[in-house]
Amino acid sequence: MKNIFKLFLFALAAAALCSCRDYGQKSASLKIVNWNAQTFFDGNNDGVEYSNFVKSKKWNQDAYKERLQKLCKAINQMDGDLVVLEEIENVGIIYDISNALAGNSWNPAKVYRYACFAKDEKSSIGCAVLSRRQLRGMKVHSLDIKSEKSKAPSMRPIIEVDLLAPKPLKLFINHWKSKSGGDDSALWRKWQESLLARKIIEAQKNDSKAAILCAGDFNQDIKEFSIAAADQVELNARFSGEKVLVHSPWLSFEGDLGSYNFRDNWERIDHFFSCGNLSLEEFSPQTGEWSYEDGRPKPFKIYSLKGWSDHLPIACKIEL
Repeated sequence: MKNIFKLFLFALAAAALCSCRDYGQKSASLKIVNWNAQTFFDGNNDGVEYSNFVKSKKWNQDAYKERLQKLCKAINQMDGDLVVLEEIENVGIIYDISNALAGNSWNPAKVYRYACFAKDEKSSIGCAVLSRRQLRGMKVHSLDIKSEKSKAPSMRPIIEVDLLAPKPLKLFINHWKSKSGGDDSALWRKWQESLLARKIIEAQKNDSKAAILCAGDFNQDIKEFSIAAADQVELNARFSGEKVLVHSPWLSFEGDLGSYNFRDNWERIDHFFSCGNLSLEEFSPQTGEWSYEDGRPKPFKIYSLKGWSDHLPIACKIEL
């Protein structure tokens, strides 16, 4: 079994402030934001950073603090009740983000009191969740594959965590294998799809009406998934033959933007997938200071310290 570093973080007195668990309350409306923050390293050299950060003479604590402030300003502007982030180096950055965001608001309802973080111990980057609503029951699911001809690359685990909103919402946070590995990369994403499908099926067996939302950078365009219907994707569990249908807002999105722009071509590789007892609405990529006038993201450049991320954030509203 792989070694996984994980954090389940609560602010002081948060449990007392959010102890209500009356799931019979009226429906809740929540804004969810997902953003690949693009190699978000801190200012220390811990030996896991990418080479361009290690070699850079400009990257230091001051540069990190400036980038952190820009990220937090963007998060504040998007004003999500829950923020999912990919490509975060370590738990210290989550503390820094949480503290910076807390200092920007005197409204208790706007404070991100809860967070969780996980990554493979040998990985440079992991995934995180920041939430204004109570989180509980965090689990981390990883793959250790020995059955393929080629050696499995390092693959980021899936985070499973429950959000009380006040009705429960089960979240699966993903960052699938990038295409940098060539043709083999599709094979490993199929394994990650299988793992996600099995975990959704398990959740549905425990509660057939469970509200489930999957979010993250899947490194796979919506057209590369198996499209089952006008707005549904079919996720397949390898070997068992089981399948699960999930709703994708990209399939009904009428805009021109994607979430990633490669050689002037839009790709829709960051996703929300939903199923069960929830309604997903008002989906769109998010533009702002972090994007050009035509909507393309402003990637972070280590040589100039300019930019935000090579991905656009995506956001949606869910009704529970």
